[in-house]
Amino acid sequence: MSDEDQHNRTMNLNAHYAWSFALWASAEAARTSGNLVLAPIGYYYSVFHSAYAYLNAVPGIAPTTFDRMGHQPLSNLIEQHLGSDLQKDFDEMRDLREAINYLGMGSPAGKLRVLRGHPLRFGTPSQSASLDDMISRARNKSRTFIISTLDKVAGLPSRAVDTFPKRGDDDENWLLEYMQEDIYLGLMSDSMRGKAVTSVRELLA
Repeated sequence: MSDEDQHNRTMNLNAHYAWSFALWASAEAARTSGNLVLAPIGYYYSVFHSAYAYLNAVPGIAPTTFDRMGHQPLSNLIEQHLGSDLQKDFDEMRDLREAINYLGMGSPAGKLRVLRGHPLRFGTPSQSASLDDMISRARNKSRTFIISTLDKVAGLPSRAVDTFPKRGDDDENWLLEYMQEDIYLGLMSDSMRGKAVTSVRELLA
């Protein structure tokens, strides 16, 4: 592996985890403020970016694999390198996100029913859940997924992980560089950055 390739992997690992944490914090803010539509979307994309970050540091995966990475190819990589259980959680969260984005998986009449308060369908026509249930599931599964990838990062035989904090570390330098400095200044308010840092501390604890 060339030095340039190693450097790019390191940047991607850190940048995509930082973005994953920011999306998780944004989803938390949406949930606690009552913005029930956006919360599950944020939780899903926090998982997407944590998986992307982890897999980018796996030495055997070619960097070109990640060019314009789609949802299904990422799901396939998750199964290969993180296991079928996490893949199933990823796929379910994608179903939840798509149910929000596309008003469920039913007919036009069924979609209108969603707007009138009926449960959203996701995955298959036999599956349905209230929006509150979907948000709770998305929150729990995304948190578990992110923590699982963080636990696995430390075991990777890759120099890319040398600059990344291990769970249990109180790495103020990483938080300062990726969560509190100018990387987020144009993207979120001061209060949101503070919530993102709090979320990161909880995930890394």
